[in-house]
Amino acid sequence: MASWDETVKIWDATDGTCLQTLEGHSRGVNSVVFSHDDKHLASASYDQTVKIWDATNGMCLQTLDVGTSLRNILFDRFGCFLLTEIGAFDLEAQSAPMLKQSTTSYGGPQQDGLGLSIDKKWIVRDSENMLWLPPDYRPSVSSVTALAVAIGCSTGRVIIFNLFNDFG
Repeated sequence: MASWDETVKIWDATDGTCLQTLEGHSRGVNSVVFSHDDKHLASASYDQTVKIWDATNGMCLQTLDVGTSLRNILFDRFGCFLLTEIGAFDLEAQSAPMLKQSTTSYGGPQQDGLGLSIDKKWIVRDSENMLWLPPDYRPSVSSVTALAVAIGCSTGRVIIFNLFNDFG
């Protein structure tokens, strides 16, 4: 469970006891998700990092300095990518085996496929700027899939960009 006390708590759903408290974020935690195999947990914080944890022993395996506060995080079904509202992050490219702790902060982790730049001024592909967004078209909320970027603007406007691979 995410919390404002900068920790993540894992609870036993049957009796309500706290099994583990994961510490390491420097601001409140706003999103938590388990991998599909329940072996890993990801937590996103207002400190603009995402931490990948070993759900069994509570060890922090990886810290991604994403440069923005993420609200929507989800592991892909194989646990190789972390899907977010600004795009997908390749977890395997960030640290060769996910067994020792690493911090990625060389300008941010590499985004894989479509996404939004950290400042939300660009639609990007593989972390490369593709399409500049004028101020009135920048997202208040967003969702990214393999072929589309959906943007909800503060004006109430919703824009969906369908972007296809260049097979030519």
